[in-house]
Amino acid sequence: MADISPFAGLRYAPERVGDLATVLCPPYDVIGEEERRALEARHPDNVVRLELPRGADDARYTTAARLLGSWTAEGILRPDAREAFYLYEQQFSYGGQSYTRRGFFAAVRLEPFERRVVLPHEKTLSAPKEDRRRLLLATRTQISPVFGLYRDGAGAARAIIDEAAEAAPAVDAATADGVRHRLWPMTSTVALDGLRVLLADRQILIADGHHRYETMVGLAPELRPLDIPAGSAASDYTMMFLARAEDPGLLVLPTHRMVSGLPDFSFDGLCAACAPAFDVSEGDETTPAAIEARLVRDGGKRVVFGVRAPGRRSTTWLELKSIVDLSALGPPALRTLDVTVLHGVILGPLLQIDAEAMAKQSFLTYTHDTAEALGRVDRGEVQAAFFMNPTKVDQVLAACEAGFVLPQKSTYFLPKLATGLVMYRLDGAAPRPRR
Repeated sequence: MADISPFAGLRYAPERVGDLATVLCPPYDVIGEEERRALEARHPDNVVRLELPRGADDARYTTAARLLGSWTAEGILRPDAREAFYLYEQQFSYGGQSYTRRGFFAAVRLEPFERRVVLPHEKTLSAPKEDRRRLLLATRTQISPVFGLYRDGAGAARAIIDEAAEAAPAVDAATADGVRHRLWPMTSTVALDGLRVLLADRQILIADGHHRYETMVGLAPELRPLDIPAGSAASDYTMMFLARAEDPGLLVLPTHRMVSGLPDFSFDGLCAACAPAFDVSEGDETTPAAIEARLVRDGGKRVVFGVRAPGRRSTTWLELKSIVDLSALGPPALRTLDVTVLHGVILGPLLQIDAEAMAKQSFLTYTHDTAEALGRVDRGEVQAAFFMNPTKVDQVLAACEAGFVLPQKSTYFLPKLATGLVMYRLDGAAPRPRR
């Protein structure tokens, strides 16, 4: 079902920039102002100047296009001579455990979601899509990838990827966050054809980068040259990082919810309203580690949330009763998710935070950091924080394959993909492997 192709990526020339770690950056949507300044100071040619350019209004997109053209003309960035899949490995640690995540960059034919070839897993916001649209129009280059997952239960793709990783990498760089990034251009006909055939009958789930993907789908006709038919232009494809859903290095963090600005909010009233559906109890878990440990322990048995409110010394625990009818939340693949229960049983019905308010991020903010949420509660910046377990990859796949989309901020894959390892040019004909 998925049409993937190797492509000639645009990459940094190591002899021009030195340590490649100094020119990489995270995706635009996780970069705060302090980190932005640090990345700009790290190297004058750091890709953050393209991914998140400075300037007012449209001037920032013009700046990005000018820089991209200048860096390419000077040889700071240069296109590869051969089409390739780019094997990408990230080595990282979290919670005292080491992980390795592998996948590969490919050009993937853009397909509207209704065709069920590429699947979304959560809803998106309009503002980020407009920002990415303007950047793509100005630069004619996809600077950062979409992150996709595919099933490989038999391990055939893993075998091809692992064999390619036995060679010396073209890139081996460790960024300031402690993540080691390694990259191998894969040009072997056996590897290219093997992966193309394997994914030809698979669906691809977007793990991260929904805004970029949806923007590319809408923009493809506008970027396509007049002399190239639909489906045959570079802009009819998007650069994706494709990882196996079974990869042991796929780490998903929870996204905790914080509510604020709700009129007439009463924490005691909320607990009373939750009592018919949840066993409500008080616990002495007050540190991030203690809260996270109980979530893991009790979450294996049933849906559970920890809730903190300003001025309260204890953590309130909400454990879903087995007798609750969740059929209104959708099919079993959807109604068993913690995030679906939180939104469908508490945030919507009890706190009146409807879908429109969630889309505008009214009354609701998010964090992956338990300590940050606790700090905001203690400072009285929010009315309550809901702590939850992460959504598992298998749960996301099952729900999306059944045709359902999860609430916003349902998953957070750690670490983010590095921007700047390889870029995809949108001008001209579609990439095709050389024979």
